[in-house]
Amino acid sequence: MTSPHNLGVHGSSQAALEAVGAEFINEGLFRAREKTIQVLEEIRAQLREGMTEGEARTLALQIFKSHGVTKHWHQPGIRFGVGTRLNFNDPLQPDYRLKAGDAYYLDLGPVWPDAELGLEYEGDYGDSFSLGENTGLANCAATARKIFTEARAAWKEKRLTGAELYTFMRSRAKELGYEMIDGVEGHRVSEFPHQKHTKERLSIIPFVPSPTIWVLELQLLDPSGEFGAFYEDLL
Repeated sequence: MTSPHNLGVHGSSQAALEAVGAEFINEGLFRAREKTIQVLEEIRAQLREGMTEGEARTLALQIFKSHGVTKHWHQPGIRFGVGTRLNFNDPLQPDYRLKAGDAYYLDLGPVWPDAELGLEYEGDYGDSFSLGENTGLANCAATARKIFTEARAAWKEKRLTGAELYTFMRSRAKELGYEMIDGVEGHRVSEFPHQKHTKERLSIIPFVPSPTIWVLELQLLDPSGEFGAFYEDLL
């Protein structure tokens, strides 16, 4: 980890905001990430036309339960169509039903038990897709992944702070003809629950975030205004 120093973020030091438990190891988060991605693909394979977002959430919870996950640090966020313009803090659309060509995204936050390590590790991963062909969404989703990849490279090469990462992504989105949707700001992960260490947002931290324990996330609004694309992964 980078050296701790005093901050103006709620008076906390970098060491405090990046704390982990004594038994924590990075491999636990890597395993949680890989298993979450595998389940994401299982959920995608079972999404069908006519489903509501609530029904998709129920499906996701059932699939996770079949893998031994009964706890989530946040409920599965699955958005369809115009709902892809909404973020984590917005309620699900109760009546909207998935249809052919719709954009959709999955934002998953399961807690994976790790018997070998004797801990529970947080998985957090999200990506955007369409049910059938949707060229606009494909381009928007590809752009979100591109900006994520460029931001991660800039963080490594230029040692960007958390705040600088989000300034970089907003600038790149504008250059590429998109707009960053507000309220998607990145956060910590760790052994469950990370909130015992911090609830701070990556987008405002004034230091260079350490690897693995922060999630970088962004959401783009398509120029048409009809849908968005979400992407998140470990930094």
